[in-house]
Amino acid sequence: MRAALHLALLGAVAGCGLDDPPEVPSWQVDVMPVLAANCVRCHGYPLNPLVPSSFRLDAYAPTSLPGLSLPLEGAGGAGVAKDLATASDPDPAFTTTLTKRMPPNRRLGEREYQILRAWSGAADAVTNEAPRGPGRPDNRAPTISMEELGREGSVLTLAFEVRDLDHDLVSGNILGPTLDVQNQVQVGPIGVVVSGRRTFAWDTTGLPAGTYEITARLDDGADVDGPDGDEDYLEVPVMTVVLP
Repeated sequence: MRAALHLALLGAVAGCGLDDPPEVPSWQVDVMPVLAANCVRCHGYPLNPLVPSSFRLDAYAPTSLPGLSLPLEGAGGAGVAKDLATASDPDPAFTTTLTKRMPPNRRLGEREYQILRAWSGAADAVTNEAPRGPGRPDNRAPTISMEELGREGSVLTLAFEVRDLDHDLVSGNILGPTLDVQNQVQVGPIGVVVSGRRTFAWDTTGLPAGTYEITARLDDGADVDGPDGDEDYLEVPVMTVVLP
């Protein structure tokens, strides 16, 4: 009786088509887990110097580097979706002069590859970016804590820890006072956010004395502002810094 019930349940599950990838995959629900399991060890921040800097796969969109007006090298997963699907093609006949098969020395499972293939197929014809898609309905927002570890002259050593109860990859920036080209104080990136705990140095040379608020911009893959928005991140205050 128990065996018959077990077989019936298996048949019901099989009939639901759970192995079929969604027609338009979600970055958070479908794509991110594939990349987290197979790609971000080498293609996450900080980028491995042995891999192309154009493939940063632990973030949906570009992240700004402190001190630079341009985004971090690498378009983010959305911008390289088509190349990603090509490089992970499990076809034994796959050949190209532009890239090697990825992941190295093995192949993605068929369902994983189909997710990447469907996602790349949904990329915008003009921007070439694959859609974020709807996130998890019961998504829990990431949190971040931050502390100052020490100072040496004008250089502060700061540490942060990002936590996500859904175990999503979290990317983004630490934002604080920076100087523009006219040496005026503005808010800009002073650090790069990634999941887990990380320590970084912040050079405050040239900043006037004062009290400054430090905030974090966090992206866990959720669709925060709807399908047509481009501000899918959570911005939260993390600490106050006093510069003498």
